[in-house]
Amino acid sequence: MRIGLYADTTVPLAVAPLCSVLNSLCGVVEFVPGTAAFRLTTPSIHPPTRPSLLGAHLQAEAATFDLACLATSVPYDNNFFFESLGDAVVISFSGWNVLTDLPIANGLVYFAALLILRHLGLGEAHDDATGCINDFRWDKGGVDVGMRAAFVCRDCLGHISTNADTQPVVTDVDAVLDFLSRASRAHRDVLSVPVDSDREHHQAFDVFLCHNSEDKPAVRQVKAALEAGGVSTWLDEEQLPLGRPWQAELEREIGLVRSAAVFVGSSGIGPWQDMELRGFLDEFVRRACPVIPVLLPDAAVAPELPVLLRQMTWVDLRRDYDANLRRLVAGIRTSRTGLAGAPSA
Repeated sequence: MRIGLYADTTVPLAVAPLCSVLNSLCGVVEFVPGTAAFRLTTPSIHPPTRPSLLGAHLQAEAATFDLACLATSVPYDNNFFFESLGDAVVISFSGWNVLTDLPIANGLVYFAALLILRHLGLGEAHDDATGCINDFRWDKGGVDVGMRAAFVCRDCLGHISTNADTQPVVTDVDAVLDFLSRASRAHRDVLSVPVDSDREHHQAFDVFLCHNSEDKPAVRQVKAALEAGGVSTWLDEEQLPLGRPWQAELEREIGLVRSAAVFVGSSGIGPWQDMELRGFLDEFVRRACPVIPVLLPDAAVAPELPVLLRQMTWVDLRRDYDANLRRLVAGIRTSRTGLAGAPSA
């Protein structure tokens, strides 16, 4: 899928470096800097707008892309962010500094990801202000939260139907949104964030194994089964680097992994495990990160679970161990493809 990016002279944005950053994150989506001149001659854009406003040369070049995104500061008279003009979508960054202190580059990445999903028919606007990329943003200031959250909410994920053709594109969009979220939460321009070091961690682990240290032997057994099923796992004794503050590394991983398995055995929830769990529950709300309680074989008949964890569908290894391990593998692999959550009981 080829995406053309353009910026007129009213927007302080270099699209070529931005395309390079995005291409380093993607496998099948290619971002290409447009070469045709883009200039609007009207003081405002009046929907519905005729594609001829863009000029014949730009229209012809835009038609060579699957999607062309054109950035300008010329406002829409209905105060919208964007509208389609033939094969192109003009995105208005009018009054951007009033809406957010994040750079326009972050905004263009945000809208490009949204428009790719819309182009594939994989999303439509909803009225609720959830931080989801598909929020309609009646209050345009919500775009600030949207860039920092940069995720697709659980309701929208439930309506996404992917196949062998669209799934790689959705995976690329997810990578772009994760990168955008981390840059925006750090108050950084996406053009200033080192992509190579970021991608080293991106999608590196499908699941974080959150556990009480006293349950380590049982968790190691589950870990081996998960990896045999093609699931990449994050376990502290293997991934925490030597000679560096482990708390900071732990916080980083909680913001990166796709899901968490919270193990509960006869020893209950440990002190540090409880802190990790709170972090994952926050991620669950922010970006629909699945949090899957896993009852180990020696767990109590009626295990004590934190109130918020009781609401999650759990996997019970106290019975049908092998069958429920397969169920856990399937749930984690499902979250990796973008349809979050473990299967229903």
